[in-house]
Amino acid sequence: MTARRPRIAAIGLASWDTLIAVDRYPGPGGYVEVAATLSAPGGTTTNTAVALARLGAEVTLRAVIGDDELGQTMRDHLAREGINVAGVTIRTGEPTDASTIIVSQQPPDRTILWHRGAMIVKGDQLDIAGLFGHDVVILDMDDMPLRRFLSDLPAHTRPDVRILGTLTYLVDAGHADLLDVALRCDVLVGNERQFCQLTCVERPDLALSQITDLMRGAQLRTAVMSQGARGCAIATQTDRWQIPAFPVACVDTTGAGDAFAAGIAYGMALRWDWPRTGRFANAIGALAIRALGAQTTLPTMAEVQALLNAHRGL
Repeated sequence: MTARRPRIAAIGLASWDTLIAVDRYPGPGGYVEVAATLSAPGGTTTNTAVALARLGAEVTLRAVIGDDELGQTMRDHLAREGINVAGVTIRTGEPTDASTIIVSQQPPDRTILWHRGAMIVKGDQLDIAGLFGHDVVILDMDDMPLRRFLSDLPAHTRPDVRILGTLTYLVDAGHADLLDVALRCDVLVGNERQFCQLTCVERPDLALSQITDLMRGAQLRTAVMSQGARGCAIATQTDRWQIPAFPVACVDTTGAGDAFAAGIAYGMALRWDWPRTGRFANAIGALAIRALGAQTTLPTMAEVQALLNAHRGL
């Protein structure tokens, strides 16, 4: 699709997933038979990094793992995917972050049990010049002081840096200045629930309108809202696009939002127009849900291109 490899830095969470698939989620006091299980690398930022690497991007990851077997296995896995893991550091005395995820078909949803472990925080050593030398920098961390610090830096040191901020952890942090921090990014990516939480507005369309109104005088230029089976909505201060999803059989949506964010970052890095970028991200998100696990079916560029070609009229 392109001769140039985009260079993308991702800063955030490395985690290990244990997935349990069931036909239906049991009620209180009930039970259900387990259909399948999977223990595999996960974590929002690492999912995005792996998705980008499989597309052919040059990816640098900055994250923290524990000094345990899972951490070493995670680091080895990321290196095999072609990701620069020189900045993935070990925190002594802490376990690697992990999640137990129950994936049910009735209803089609996930329940996540978080085993909080080692995570990157403000004070950890960062090669700012190296990270900010990439085409796009993804901020996807749980630590709010670090998020504030990194989102504020470009205005003072590197105005040319393009920041992609995810809403995954930002809206759940509950800090009073979360909207101000979000507006420091160049592009925001999140789902409908997250944009509603960010703006304290109940309707997603109104939440997106409020964000575009706030773009005046802010660093933020584009808001990208994933909408599951309906595709995505992308809004700038002057334009809005509704981009439909691709029809695929859904097995597990774990990591689909992270894969979608990878598509947005890839398009940003190559400065594609927003309709093209949104369609590309929708294709990656669709291909990511074909099997159990966040990274199991993250596609190659050839697979993405095949899906795009098969649905040219969509």
